[in-house]
Amino acid sequence: MPGSKVVIGRVARPRGIAGEVKIEPLTDDPRRFLSLKNVYVGGVLRKVVKAQVTPAGVFVALEGVGDRNAAETLRGALLEVERKDAVKPEGRQFIADLIGCEVRLQSGRAVGVLADILQYGAADVYVVKAGKKTVMFPALKRLFVSEDPESGVIVLDDKAFDEVAVYED
Repeated sequence: MPGSKVVIGRVARPRGIAGEVKIEPLTDDPRRFLSLKNVYVGGVLRKVVKAQVTPAGVFVALEGVGDRNAAETLRGALLEVERKDAVKPEGRQFIADLIGCEVRLQSGRAVGVLADILQYGAADVYVVKAGKKTVMFPALKRLFVSEDPESGVIVLDDKAFDEVAVYED
């Protein structure tokens, strides 16, 4: 199992002159930022003073970040929470827990090892490495038979996989 923290966002830029920062959420529900009490920013634990989710984005004020210059130093920093405090809906997995899992088909054929999950609007795209080759496929419900990060195995439906898989050499 990966580390004790889960990445939930990245500081995009400062907002205004009071030290607020705009966050690039790396979660499927930005409203989760509203309940944050503490967050690690660039590895440093900080208290969340205020959080807003607006049509323009997610904005956070952090204790100890009182002006635009201080906020600017956080640009690009990852936001993490303790794994025990992370919200994970039933039947969902954290991306960090899936990376490194063996991907195989129901027939038993090995596809490779999950190297990355690219997040796009329509569907996540799984990137699997098999030696020097790469195969990618969209995260479609009909494709997945099981995802079990504890056993380190993702099992896919053979027919659906053959229909959507894209290979790179």
